[in-house]
Amino acid sequence: MKLKPDAKVVHVSNWEEFKRLAIALRPTSVSYTIQRAPLSKPPVGLRIVFAAGVTQYVFLDFARGENMERTRIPVRCNDKGEAYLGEEEIKNFILTQLGRPDLPVYSFEVLGY
Repeated sequence: MKLKPDAKVVHVSNWEEFKRLAIALRPTSVSYTIQRAPLSKPPVGLRIVFAAGVTQYVFLDFARGENMERTRIPVRCNDKGEAYLGEEEIKNFILTQLGRPDLPVYSFEVLGY
């Protein structure tokens, strides 16, 4: 695969700005991955991504106590006390926030990320 010379990645640190861009640019899908974030308490991170044209927009969020810091998505704990995020809660959050109930939302988890 060859990247286009004008391709770029834009990291957006504010959820409201990411949301504004996603609404304005109307991507054909949004993807996310849940990742380990050793410096967060609990150690959970969330990456939400969409592409528009040759640009990829990336938003990162990290756990702070019982919720993700920026999106306020709840952090759950399993029977072993391990923190996790609910897949349906993430999808519902994205669809509700972007106001597009028909927008495909994919987890990178199925790709092994």
